[in-house]
Amino acid sequence: MTKQFPAPWMNPAYSLNLMWQTTRMTLDAQAIIALRLAKIATGGAAGQAEASLMVNEKLRALGESQMIALRALGTPDGGAARITRLYQRKLAANRKRLTKA
Repeated sequence: MTKQFPAPWMNPAYSLNLMWQTTRMTLDAQAIIALRLAKIATGGAAGQAEASLMVNEKLRALGESQMIALRALGTPDGGAARITRLYQRKLAANRKRLTKA
């Protein structure tokens, strides 16, 4: 018989999955940081554009994550899973853009 939990976040599997996703996202973020720094270090217009884009993207993502958290007020996880997915999508888009040949 499967144990029923009153809320999804009380299930240890939910917490472990969220923890795994967050850890993976952290490792992905480090790789993106390295790619961005390499592009910025080349200087010139491309480096300046990357630095500007980076700041704009971070501010936009912050606003989006705050809106998710506000909408999730009173929910058991406070929107943590949705915010994690938001940042995973942002990281994937940056990796794709930065690794284009």
